[in-house]
Amino acid sequence: MTELVRTGEPSDLIGRLTAAFIETKRQRSTHTADAYRRDLTLWLGWCHTNQLHPLDAHAGHIQLWLTWLADRGEAGTTRGRRLGAVSAWYRWLIDHGHVPANPAALSRDARPTRAPRPAPALSDQQTAAMLAAADQQPHPRVAAIVWLLIYTGIRVGELLAANVGDLAEERGHRVLHVRGKGGKTRIVALVPPVAARLDAYLASREDHHVGVLVPRQTAGAGGGDRPLIAWDTGRRMARSNIRALLQRVARKAGLPAGVADRFTPHTTRATYATAALDDGVPLRDVQYALGHSNPMTTEGYDRSRLTPERNPAYRLLARFTPREEG
Repeated sequence: MTELVRTGEPSDLIGRLTAAFIETKRQRSTHTADAYRRDLTLWLGWCHTNQLHPLDAHAGHIQLWLTWLADRGEAGTTRGRRLGAVSAWYRWLIDHGHVPANPAALSRDARPTRAPRPAPALSDQQTAAMLAAADQQPHPRVAAIVWLLIYTGIRVGELLAANVGDLAEERGHRVLHVRGKGGKTRIVALVPPVAARLDAYLASREDHHVGVLVPRQTAGAGGGDRPLIAWDTGRRMARSNIRALLQRVARKAGLPAGVADRFTPHTTRATYATAALDDGVPLRDVQYALGHSNPMTTEGYDRSRLTPERNPAYRLLARFTPREEG
C-alpha cells in the first residue's frame, strides 16, 4: 500500500472511499451520517498518527485504537458505538472489493463493555430554574431552544435539522415532524408554552425565503426549508453553539458549577425521559417520543430505583438509630 496521506485531500483514496460511504448514510439521515463521519475521523486520525494505512489494518490495530480511546476517558458505550461505525465502513469496503476482511469484527469478549450508566438528568427544581432563566434572556431564540429541548426530548441533531416547514397541526395539537436516526420520521407534540415561545422567536426573525425577505409578522408562515432554529442571518446553528447556549443559561439559572459546566443537549433529553418515566408515562410512549428503536435504551433512563430517597440506608436509619426524645 502507498503511504497514507492526510484525509480530505483530493488525491486521497481513503478520503474518497470515506466520503462515498458517508453519502450512503446521508441518504437515510443527515445526522446519522455526521455521527459516522465523526467516529471514522477518530479512527483515520489515529491511523495517520501511527503511520498505518487503514486498508492494511488488522484486529490488533483496532484493539490498540480502542485502548487509546479508553485512555482518553471514553466510556464503553461510546467506544462500542465507534467500533460499530468503523466495522460498518470495513464491511462496505469488503462489498466494494477494497479489503479482504473486516479488522473491526472483534469477538464478543474483545469488544468494549457497554455497561449501563445512569443518564444525567436535572431535578425538577433545576429544570424549573433553567426554564425561568431562559425566559429572562433578551433574545427569544434562547427560550425557544431551551423550552423545546426540555419539553420534547429531541436530539440536538434533530433540532438543528428541523425546518420551519416541519411545523404542523395534528388532531388539534401543534406538532413538529422530526427526522430521527435511520431517516425515520416521528411526531413530537409542542405543548402550548413551547409553541408560544417558538412562535415569538419565529415572529422576531428576518431571514430570507426563496430570495424574498420575510416580514417579522409572517416569519413563521410557509417557511419550507428555512431552518427552524437559526442565527439572525438565517444560517443553521451548530451543536457546539447549542451546548454553549445551554451552559450559559445553566449558569444564569444558578445550577451548581459541576452541572452547568458539563451541561450538554443530552442533559435535556435525559431530563425529559427520566421525568416522564418517573411520572408513570408508559415506556412505549417514552420510547416513541425519544425515537429509540430498542426499548432497552429507553429503560436506561429509568432512575426510579436510583433516587437517593429510596436508598435502603434511610430504612436502616429508622431501624438502627433510636429516635431522639422530644
